[in-house]
Amino acid sequence: MAEMMRLIDWRPLRQGKLLGFATVELPVVGLRVHDVPVLQGRGGPWACVPTKPEVDRDGRQRRDVDGTPRYARVLSWTTRRYEQAFSARIVALVKARYPSDLADVA
Repeated sequence: MAEMMRLIDWRPLRQGKLLGFATVELPVVGLRVHDVPVLQGRGGPWACVPTKPEVDRDGRQRRDVDGTPRYARVLSWTTRRYEQAFSARIVALVKARYPSDLADVA
């Protein structure tokens, strides 16, 4: 059976909850996803599909009431199960190839 996902690149970047960015390939469908953020969550590291900043008419990034920047989805999974499997696989791939980059993350 063909690999379902391959890690193409990993760029560690510790900034707040951000741990870094992965580039993954889904060979079965011929899709490469760049800049997949890997973040620190309550239960440990997790990944999500890339997003883009929400901007207003003047080109400034929109913010929530508390000042948090807002982001819009570019892609989304059809079920929570797929979303969780995508996240778990990316985290596993990064841990397997770069164990020290996520070693201190619960």
